[in-house]
Amino acid sequence: MKLFRHDKFLYEKRNGEQIVQVLQRDNRRELRFGNHITQSAISLDAPDLLQLEYTRAMMAAFLLAPRATDILHIGLGAGSLARFIHQHFPGSRQVLVELSPEVIEVAYRYFDLPESPRLRVVVDEGARFLRNCPESFHLIFLDAFLAGGVSRHLESARFFASARDRLAPGGWLVNNVWGSDRENLNAVKINLAGVFNRLYSLSVRADSNVIFFAGNTSDPPSMASVKSLAEQFSGSMPLDLPGFAAKLTAVPTTQDGQERVVG
Repeated sequence: MKLFRHDKFLYEKRNGEQIVQVLQRDNRRELRFGNHITQSAISLDAPDLLQLEYTRAMMAAFLLAPRATDILHIGLGAGSLARFIHQHFPGSRQVLVELSPEVIEVAYRYFDLPESPRLRVVVDEGARFLRNCPESFHLIFLDAFLAGGVSRHLESARFFASARDRLAPGGWLVNNVWGSDRENLNAVKINLAGVFNRLYSLSVRADSNVIFFAGNTSDPPSMASVKSLAEQFSGSMPLDLPGFAAKLTAVPTTQDGQERVVG
């Protein structure tokens, strides 16, 4: 791993094959898993801002489900998204599922994850949690990256069906996928399109993250309402939601069969 003059490690611990690291560069703190990829980041000068663009793009989920209150995260990282939602949506209740106790430790210790009755952290594997969970959620955020990417079983049609079954009516699965692996990206898209009847993609930038928004609803929000909500939310939180709304692209599903481009 290449380090720069002012870089320093605040934390490093190995658990089996995974290395959990916290690196500080000036006033920026990063979570890494033993390689050069930044999993999460926080600015000590502006801790309430989402530093990584893909996390900001995932917030477009609230344009599709603006009344979402019950939210599940599979994969905690440093808890940046959960912390942001906790601040800006005071009616939200979030369940955070994370397999690594070390990741949970650093999220609290180094990245200001709030200790709050509205945030419940569960140490578990994501697929197992879904199989045993009796609850339903308006939004399920899937961002369960390891050093080498996402475990393939968390991108299978079987897993997506389990997630669909845990969604409340009108709910959406929000899936962060690494865009540079085109073969895997296409496989994830096919699996989602076979399970859900509504599917949108949002490309963060070329060869980087692609966010999929998958739902089962006969009455999706109109694009006019999505764009109107984007303008409203942008007045109350530091996000370019109108820009993300303009980039949402509908993807054909097996039930739908027609590609619709939003914009």
